[in-house]
Amino acid sequence: MSLDPKHIERCRGIVKFLDNTIKNLAVYPPEHPSVKGVSQRAYDFLRGVLEGKDEILMGITHGVLNVDEYFFNEATSYSENFLKTLSAFEIDSLVITKGVTQEDILKFAGVLGSTDRGKEAFLTLAKEQKLRHIGPRGFLPQEEDETAAGIVNTYRDAVSVVTGFFTQIREGRLPLLKDAENLVVGFRKFLPKDRDTLLLLTSLKGYERYTAQHCVNVCLLAMLLAEEEGLEEREVGWAALAGLMHDTGMVKVPHHVADKAGSLTIGEREIFKSHPVHSAGIVHGMGGPDEVVLAVERHHIQFGGGGYPSGLEKEHLPPLAGLVSVADSYDALTSIRSYKQPMDPVQALDFIEKGRGGRFDPRHVDGFRSMTGPYPPGTMVRLSSNEIGVVTRLGELPGQPAVNMLVDEMGMTLEDPWVLDLSDDEVQGRVIAGVVDPALHGLTLEAVFN
Repeated sequence: MSLDPKHIERCRGIVKFLDNTIKNLAVYPPEHPSVKGVSQRAYDFLRGVLEGKDEILMGITHGVLNVDEYFFNEATSYSENFLKTLSAFEIDSLVITKGVTQEDILKFAGVLGSTDRGKEAFLTLAKEQKLRHIGPRGFLPQEEDETAAGIVNTYRDAVSVVTGFFTQIREGRLPLLKDAENLVVGFRKFLPKDRDTLLLLTSLKGYERYTAQHCVNVCLLAMLLAEEEGLEEREVGWAALAGLMHDTGMVKVPHHVADKAGSLTIGEREIFKSHPVHSAGIVHGMGGPDEVVLAVERHHIQFGGGGYPSGLEKEHLPPLAGLVSVADSYDALTSIRSYKQPMDPVQALDFIEKGRGGRFDPRHVDGFRSMTGPYPPGTMVRLSSNEIGVVTRLGELPGQPAVNMLVDEMGMTLEDPWVLDLSDDEVQGRVIAGVVDPALHGLTLEAVFN
C-alpha cells in the first residue's frame, strides 16, 4: 500500500518530537520552552494523523517501529532511540485515541523517561500520572459518561487544541474550521445535561496559558448566554464559535504590548486595538460564517457608541457581538494579568451592571445575570457560620446555591470537602455572609475539579 507523503511526514514527526520531548524532559522542567516547544510539535503532528479517526496504533512489529501503518524500515537516529525506549518497557503496541492533548504527550514522555523499566512499571507510572488517550488497549479508561468528569476532560482538551491553534497561526497556517466547530459541538452536547459545571469551569484561570483558556471560557459563557436568551440552535453555535475565536488575533500583538505591566503608549494602544480585526481575518480565512466574522471583529464596539475598531457606528453592532462582549468582559475582569488583579465574580457582575446601556446591551446584561445568579459558580464565599466554600451550582432560589465546603468554622482546611445545598431545610441557618479571596486562604479552585 502506498501512503500519502503528508501522512509519512506526520508519522515521522510524531516519533521525532516525542523522542526530543523525552530527551529535553531529562534536562528541563515541563514548563520550559525547550520542552513545551517540541511537545507542541509532537501534538500537532499527532492531531494531523488522528484527523477523521477515533484512534491510531503505534508499536513494534518484527523489530520495526510503526505508526498508523507507516513502518520505519529505513531507521533514523530518533526512530531507533524511540524503538529502544518502547522495547525497554516491553511495549509492542500502543493505542492513541481521539482527544489526546499536549498534556497527555508530556505525561507519556515523562513515563518513558523514567529509570524504571518493564510493562508493569509503565502501567504503574501511567496510572500515577493519570495518563489518558495513550496506552495499551484495555488499559485506557473507557469513555466518560456525559457527566461533570466528562465535561472537565472536554474542557482541558479544548484548551490544548486552542493552544495548538495559536501555534499554527504563528507559523502562518490557519486552523481548520471543522476543528473549531468540533470543540463547540463537544461542549454543546453537555448543555441539556449540566449547565452548572460548564459555568463553573469558566472560573478556572491560567496565567501561563491565559489567552487559550480565556478563549475557551468565553466560548462557554457565550454559548450559555445565547441559550439563556433563547436564541436559535444555529445562533447558539455561532455565539460559541465567535467566543472561541474572538482573541486569536492576539497572536499578532507583540508580547511587550499584550502583557505590558504599565500604561500603553498611544502607538502601543493602536497595535493592541488591532487584534479584533486580525481575529476576524483569521475566522474569515478559515471559512467561518459571516455572522461569526462580524461578531469577532466588533466584540469591542460598545452598545452606546465608542470602542474599537474605530469608524463602526452603533447601528452596525451585531447582536452576537454585544453578547460576546459581555462574556469576554466577565472572564477578563475575573482573570489575573500582569497589569491588573482580578475582580471576584460578584464585583465583575456589578461592573457589567453599571455598563448597562453604555458599554453593554441591556438585554445581554439581564441574560447574563439571570444565567449566573447573584453568586456565580466559582465564587468563593464565607457563610454566616464562618465556614468557607466555593459555589458549584445555582440554587432553586437566588442567593441559595450549592457550596463545596473547604474550610470549617474554626478556619481549618477540610481533608474531605463536602457539598452544602443552601436551599435545603437542614442548613441550620447558614447564609452567605460575603465573598472571600481564595489567595488569602491558600485555596485554589482547581481542587474542586480533582
